[in-house]
Amino acid sequence: NAGGTALFVSGLPLGSDESTLRELFECFGAVSQAVLHPLKRSGIVVFRSEVGRTAALKYAARGQVLELAGGAAGRGQGEDDEEQEEAPMGVKAWVHEHKAARPGNEVLQQQVDDWMDEYDEEQERKARERQAAMGGDGWTVVVRAKGRKRTREEGGVTVVTGGVAAGAAAAAAAAAAKEGEKAAQGRGDFYRFQRRERRRNELVELRQRFEEDKRRLAQLKATRNFKPY
Repeated sequence: NAGGTALFVSGLPLGSDESTLRELFECFGAVSQAVLHPLKRSGIVVFRSEVGRTAALKYAARGQVLELAGGAAGRGQGEDDEEQEEAPMGVKAWVHEHKAARPGNEVLQQQVDDWMDEYDEEQERKARERQAAMGGDGWTVVVRAKGRKRTREEGGVTVVTGGVAAGAAAAAAAAAAKEGEKAAQGRGDFYRFQRRERRRNELVELRQRFEEDKRRLAQLKATRNFKPY
């Protein structure tokens, strides 16, 4: 039954999959099934007979280490070797993951520049929409009164009624709108400068962290007690 042929294994190298697990333990006997835990650090191997399970347990009892040389059995057969790239495992998988998370200053700079360009375009679009809405609804429209101007004398003072000076009011509104646009543009340039400075500081910090990680990795490799898994 499965209880007599199943073997629990742990400490699997990074990048392992079920085919890798099967190949690792087929040296002890035919394997009918291999299942990985979701975290991919442990799993269960089911042999076709108890002989394979017993051989694996004896091997482990002697304190020997089981290593995987090359890719999974049968992997890439009948296909172009240049198109088949083995997935990194163990320390190589950790280093590959480390490098992928830190692509380098040039790539980071390009990503930051692209993001900032998109952000600036979005902010400019929103500013244009707000300005258009303000021009449509935010200003009081002055309508010129119809009819001729009337004058009358009151206590020796000439009073002019009718014919509201709409031109002057419209000119004042246009001037105010123009000043608002200039102020908004000035604030936008200032905020853009601040964002770029902040991004540059973040890039410097990322570079420092990357150098620290490289030094830490070199120190770990230099010690004999380095156990990646």
